[in-house]
Amino acid sequence: MNYFTSLNKYIPSLLITAAFLLLSLQTQAQQTQSGVIKGQVMTEDGKKVLYGTVNLNGKYSVKIDKDGWYTFDKLTSKKNTLTVNITGLAPQTKTVTVETGEEILLDFNLTANAEILNEVFIVGNKYKITSKKKSEYVSRLPISNLENSQVYSVVDKELIKEQMALTVEESFRNVPGAAPAKTGAGMPSFFSRGFQTSENFRNGMATYLRTGVDLAAVERVETYKGPSSTLFGAQMTSFGGIVNYITKKPYDHFGGEIGYTMGSWDLNRMTLDINTPVKDAEGLLVRLNVARQTENTFQDQGNSATLLIAPSITYQVSDRLKFTLNADFQSVQGIAPGGWITSPTLGLSSFKDLNLDYRISLNDNSLVSKQASTNVLLDAEYKISDQWTSQSRYAYGGGTYDDLYIFDFIWQNKSSVDRVLRAFTDEKTVRKNFQQNFTGDFKIGNLRNRLVVGFDYLSSYRSTRYDGLGYGGKVFEPANLDNLGATPVIRIEDVESVLAKRNTGQNQTKESTYSVYASDVLNITDQLLVMASLRVDRYIGDGTTNTKSRTTVGDYNQTALSPKFGLVYQIIEDKVAVFGNYMNGFKNIGSKLQPNGEVSVFKPQEAAQLEGGVKLDLSDKINATVSYYQIDVTNSLRNDVTTQGTFVVQDGTQKSKGLEIEIIGRPFSGFNYVASYGYNDNEFTKSAENVMGKRAAGTPKNVVNLWASYTIVNGKAQGLGLGIGNSYVSDAFIDNTNTFTLSSYNLLDATLFYNRPKYRIGIKANNILDKQYWVSDGYYARPQKPSNFMINFTYKF
Repeated sequence: MNYFTSLNKYIPSLLITAAFLLLSLQTQAQQTQSGVIKGQVMTEDGKKVLYGTVNLNGKYSVKIDKDGWYTFDKLTSKKNTLTVNITGLAPQTKTVTVETGEEILLDFNLTANAEILNEVFIVGNKYKITSKKKSEYVSRLPISNLENSQVYSVVDKELIKEQMALTVEESFRNVPGAAPAKTGAGMPSFFSRGFQTSENFRNGMATYLRTGVDLAAVERVETYKGPSSTLFGAQMTSFGGIVNYITKKPYDHFGGEIGYTMGSWDLNRMTLDINTPVKDAEGLLVRLNVARQTENTFQDQGNSATLLIAPSITYQVSDRLKFTLNADFQSVQGIAPGGWITSPTLGLSSFKDLNLDYRISLNDNSLVSKQASTNVLLDAEYKISDQWTSQSRYAYGGGTYDDLYIFDFIWQNKSSVDRVLRAFTDEKTVRKNFQQNFTGDFKIGNLRNRLVVGFDYLSSYRSTRYDGLGYGGKVFEPANLDNLGATPVIRIEDVESVLAKRNTGQNQTKESTYSVYASDVLNITDQLLVMASLRVDRYIGDGTTNTKSRTTVGDYNQTALSPKFGLVYQIIEDKVAVFGNYMNGFKNIGSKLQPNGEVSVFKPQEAAQLEGGVKLDLSDKINATVSYYQIDVTNSLRNDVTTQGTFVVQDGTQKSKGLEIEIIGRPFSGFNYVASYGYNDNEFTKSAENVMGKRAAGTPKNVVNLWASYTIVNGKAQGLGLGIGNSYVSDAFIDNTNTFTLSSYNLLDATLFYNRPKYRIGIKANNILDKQYWVSDGYYARPQKPSNFMINFTYKF
């Protein structure tokens, strides 16, 4: 019995056990204390506060009930500090002394009025840039968006909920200039600034995904623009940017929600989010997220079943030391969607010209793939002094293919398609990442320094057995699009009979990287800031060993330096800033055997970005970032054909430049919007002759995104809202020779929702205009969902 099936069998009992365990911990916490504090929380206009929490001694909280009351009973401490926490408002704190057996009445009166609190609850502060742009990961320093010379975007949980997004790639539609993509195995991917990335960071640490990312366990999705090797290294970064998704962490009071979603093509999804402090173990917080989903595809073959289990624990040992342990385990079982490829003999320029119905897959439901991803992160944070903090982090990221079957459908002409099957009959991947950071906030004379000094160790291991059934010689009959009924179906039995006759060894690849880095933000004045950063990176590649041939190839070592500089001047302090940056990215390149028998050793491929722009933060009414960038890539490899043969030379270059605009606003009560535009012009400036002057595959020139919503914040219809979004991605090319076009597409989505303190109902219509469109990962293209709908009900506790 495979891992997915056996785990799935025990899901109901696991959910019930987890729920009862956490509930019992919550109950036990009320049995060891004496003394009572209770009171009512009111607004300045005499209304009861129905939302928010009251925190006791900074350690645990209780919710304010439907009548505005809170209660802490059986207290053991005499002196107690209570703080009222309301999202979007300044906290209010009071201190009181309680004798044994005494009951104290302690009321709070907030300066906010009832109308403000209604809006805080119903609309929240999801577009307020103080929360929207706050990131502890982008620079690994405690600096704000206006102090940071780098451009980044954050898609938070409130926007994710409002858009009813389920996967990380759906969140990319809120990122300026980002065009979502997806690999055949389902890993999230996107194009940005003329480049593509398919690796993802998790809480700032390395992963090794072999599935997608379910947003049920995600607090927010951050994207950092431009080459970012100085802080994040070379193995997982793209020259256009990186993705870092932040997982949900425990909070200091009991709560959670359970949700159910149904929709088109038998979408069936249930989620559980439960959180509790363990009061008998002071400072210990526990949270568990679970998601289970099944869905068919819009095509005539295809389905998927996914399972996510994501526990998280934090332990505040003291006011100086804190431990965090979080993990997620995700499995996918289903039919991997085929990749569409065009042959040079096709003679067409668009998939829309092909003789195939959009809802025909050419796949078969017997070719079941099984994938799994595992992530574990252990974090220890210690406050050395008022100026210095130590953070020690270890991350394990692993994935498996317990058989993965992906068809490559290669169009030879309008009516004939070659069916080539890529079979990964087993695979295991592991990344281990250890990181030590020392962060300081101190002055030298009158100059404020915020400095991080760190060490990073990353090791990777991959073991895979791969067969390309049809590459190098025909294995299966082509599909005849003029007579599909006569085209033989390729079933799992046919595939297994071919694989049984092959003797393919496993390819085992090992590599590791040792890095040290430092980054300092220096305040010349309160308004003028300078950043300087440097990374030294030592890569050790042990190469790839085949277990059949017993040979190893591709082993090499390489050292690289990666600098970064930034300048920020706040024209109006904390409101308007101009910025500029120089950022570096690099990719390690192995040696090559040349036709004359010599071995060429190459330098790392380099990318250098120059960028400048303006950032605005005008309270919560409007926030904007406008930037212009240019990225020059050097040391690229290219083929040089001579009379002696085809040599590999390292003088290839590529240029990418463009403009990005992001505007986030709240012009009046209840109305919020996120709008962005990205323009990119890129070309190969020195390369093989057939791609000279061409665009990189998959990269659109224009991307426009808009999401706007309005929620009624007063009256009987309070909580009723409507959201409308539109995403436009212009034409792109599926090949670097720019002969076959991926047509532009325009996606119109809408949601209708009703948000109340105890429940939320949402209806979502996706691709309302029923557009047929394809996304590419830079080589393959895959058809995407036509018009579809979702309905969700969530109960909050």
